[in-house]
Amino acid sequence: MERYTDEKHPETVYLIEEVELQQPKPKRPLWRRCVRVFLTMAGLWMVFSAFAPVFSGGFGCHKHRRPDEIDIIPQPAPEMPQPNMDMDFEDPSFKVPVEHYTFDASLRNFYIKQESFHKPSRVEVVGNLIVHACDKASNISAHFKFDVSDSSLRKELVVQPARDGIIFKLDPFSPVSPGKVNATVFLVIPKKKDYDLDTLHVSTIQLPIWIKNSFTTPINSTSFSTVAGTITSFGKSSDKNGLDINNLRLHTVSGNIAGEFPLNHALALETTKGDIVANIVSSDRPEKIGWLKTSTVNGNHKVKFVSQLNPRPLYSKHKSVSGDISVVYPEDWQGGLKLKTTSGHIEVDGKGTKVVKKDKSLVGRFWKVIKGEGKSKGSIATVSGKIDVFIGEEKDKEESLME
Repeated sequence: MERYTDEKHPETVYLIEEVELQQPKPKRPLWRRCVRVFLTMAGLWMVFSAFAPVFSGGFGCHKHRRPDEIDIIPQPAPEMPQPNMDMDFEDPSFKVPVEHYTFDASLRNFYIKQESFHKPSRVEVVGNLIVHACDKASNISAHFKFDVSDSSLRKELVVQPARDGIIFKLDPFSPVSPGKVNATVFLVIPKKKDYDLDTLHVSTIQLPIWIKNSFTTPINSTSFSTVAGTITSFGKSSDKNGLDINNLRLHTVSGNIAGEFPLNHALALETTKGDIVANIVSSDRPEKIGWLKTSTVNGNHKVKFVSQLNPRPLYSKHKSVSGDISVVYPEDWQGGLKLKTTSGHIEVDGKGTKVVKKDKSLVGRFWKVIKGEGKSKGSIATVSGKIDVFIGEEKDKEESLME
């Protein structure tokens, strides 16, 4: 305190309290401000993700009809050459590519694989790998046709046959001058009554894989994989030219998977950035259980059974991070399904289906669905995508009103 006396009134003494000068509040460190902005944006995103389903159709189960039929065969992109699907073995000089490699007729395990030189290259690689079967063929063969922008590129391309397979490389060392290689590769498999394969592995980097509808050779285990290409199957069981593979796995990184695929015993469709659009045919073979797996990171699932289970339990798993999952199970499917999504919404329909559990929390939604007393089991999970499940026939009016 300070004493202060008024000159006009000396008898009056004032006590004046000292006032501390407030210092300006120091700025937060830059890293703390950045963290605060990040947390604010993350909070806004979580709020948006939580309420987005409300504006896109609301939470919960909604009455909906069987998904519309879709064209499952994609067309080549403008920069992708249209594949020539017709190989005429009666006139090989006209349509069959110029480089031919044949393998022993007793071979029952085969691979064809595209590899990289792993060197700097500005060469653009396009083309197609076509899997074809022919009843006139007595052994496995591979046929190559190369169109190059510069004739000097041709001698740099590598094709390495082995006893039970073949490797080819299409991206030669070219750090400065750009070039282009257009490769058409035909893999021909025999299609005789008494011919079958144990294993077949087909792998590419840039080339899309086209599985022609003539490819009906029985195979125990097959894998098709590509990095930047698509995988498409043209066969259909309704036309009696569907695939006949007990254990089938398809894998892409940035390409789509499309077509009709058999569920003889086990079927896996996996992609990172592509979509899965597949019709599934369950065989009537004596396998006791069918295994089905579809998996994407950014892609959508559109999976539909076009046949009955004939009858047997189905163990299925469908998983995605940011993609939507739409699954249509056959009418004779009976068992339980677990559905889980973090910020998407869930729709379930089908005659005889019952939602017996609905949990909703800050971390997402969890449903449990049952139908009948069968032993099929399945799980469908996505983080930000929507889940749409349809089992068998549409519910009648009375069943819908009971819900």
